[in-house]
Amino acid sequence: MALYKSMLVAKTDLRMALKVSYVKYGLIGIAALGPIMMIAIVGFMVLADPLYAVFFLPSLSALMSPMLGMMAIMPAALISANALVGEREQNTLEPLLNTPLTDRELLMGKLLSSFIPSFGLLLGSILVTEIATIIILLSVGAPIVLVPGLPGLFLLLTAGPTMIIAIVSVMILISGKVKRVYEAYQTSGASILIFMIPMMLPIFTLEGSGAVDMNSVWVTNIITFLIALILAAVTWALAIRRFNRDTMISM
Repeated sequence: MALYKSMLVAKTDLRMALKVSYVKYGLIGIAALGPIMMIAIVGFMVLADPLYAVFFLPSLSALMSPMLGMMAIMPAALISANALVGEREQNTLEPLLNTPLTDRELLMGKLLSSFIPSFGLLLGSILVTEIATIIILLSVGAPIVLVPGLPGLFLLLTAGPTMIIAIVSVMILISGKVKRVYEAYQTSGASILIFMIPMMLPIFTLEGSGAVDMNSVWVTNIITFLIALILAAVTWALAIRRFNRDTMISM
């Protein structure tokens, strides 16, 4: 029953968020940017030199997969900011906070309204990139290489969902502190930057051939997941503990 109530909140929040033009088109644009960039790079490399592309694609995938994750989880910031701080700007927050829903049901609804579409976009981005890469490689008779590869898939399917939770939790924490959506975006952006970790560290293991040390990639991806997990757990616990309806209504 509690989950059903939370799903109703999530459905209403998402519907309201999509009525805002920059949220609706931002979701499409941001989610599409990652796959488009990766597919374009793969296509250029394969057409230029198929043999070298097959050799280098695993390293490219290791370096570029975090970017795919960043682009796919940014919609969580768009949706959750509009669903919390944005509702205050639109004067729709007070009626919601005065409903008989418990705090946990309300917060879970806010989480689901961002998590479900963002995670769906993440899965869609992965699927589109994988299929497009396979088609490009087959078109030139090259062996199939997964892009993202196994390290990238691990990162995206573990750290990705946990970062979505962390971003929504951050939005909940700052919803009682800020009065404008853009202020919320600035704060949540710090969470997204955690995905820069696996993009940067493997670069230092680049060999003369252009390949990266895959052991280093796995280590940095695991570290990123653990950081994201800790961040999500801490921020969600704080969000539940510090959520105060009276304070939010009086602002």
